[in-house]
Amino acid sequence: MANPSKTLPKDACPHCERSVGLVWWNLLPSRDNKRFMTCKACGGHFDLSNACKMTSVVSGMLGLALGMFFPFQWIVAFGHGSKLSLLEGVAAAALTVVLIATTAARIALRLEPKT
Repeated sequence: MANPSKTLPKDACPHCERSVGLVWWNLLPSRDNKRFMTCKACGGHFDLSNACKMTSVVSGMLGLALGMFFPFQWIVAFGHGSKLSLLEGVAAAALTVVLIATTAARIALRLEPKT
């Protein structure tokens, strides 16, 4: 009889295979190659895979382009270029970057152990 392989969640610790307690801001694009995170269950160190980091960076750039093209221009045009509408447009564009980058990184999520 075949032994059914258990499927682990994407945020499973590479050491203890339990949820690591990953928070959304860990999925934002980062240039820090020496960072590591600690599992809340076992205390083991891990980091996002390079593919997950690159997905976050590329989708963040795409989110910036989309954010500046759509919500920013619409808000500024609706506000007739006032300072408040510029501020609101920048906030909407930043929110677009955060949403797209973290969603794409969550889809591509894979954790690697750090020593």
